[in-house]
Amino acid sequence: MHQASIFSALLLLVATAANAAMFKWTDANGHVQYGQHPPAGVDAKNIQAGSKPKSTPASPSLQQQVEALDKRLAGKAKQEAEAKQKQQNAKNRKINCENARKNIERMNYGGNRLAQMPDGSYQRLDEKQKQAQINKNKKAIKEFCD
Repeated sequence: MHQASIFSALLLLVATAANAAMFKWTDANGHVQYGQHPPAGVDAKNIQAGSKPKSTPASPSLQQQVEALDKRLAGKAKQEAEAKQKQQNAKNRKINCENARKNIERMNYGGNRLAQMPDGSYQRLDEKQKQAQINKNKKAIKEFCD
């Protein structure tokens, strides 16, 4: 019982101190001071202690933060993959352009040219076949060369 009354007295003392008046004043050096007892002869303003601090907007839950991070990482991975694919496409276009130009150069070298067929065999091209290959490579140049 004795401990309960001591605890109650301490609680009352803390509550009284929390409700005590607070003052604000400027000292002789121009510094703003705060306290419960301003010095005599100073123009002190009684300030009210605020109640609860303003609540901050609710922050997203940990699960929401993880989901948002996953979404950002997925978006970044997608962008990197697209950029890599774009680079590969540009590289392939350059190779195709160079190959088409070399093929035309070879076809124009003169005479009946040996050409490798899709099955791996070689065949001499007559003038009509040679012109068809040149036209095919000219189309490739228009498509792949900038």
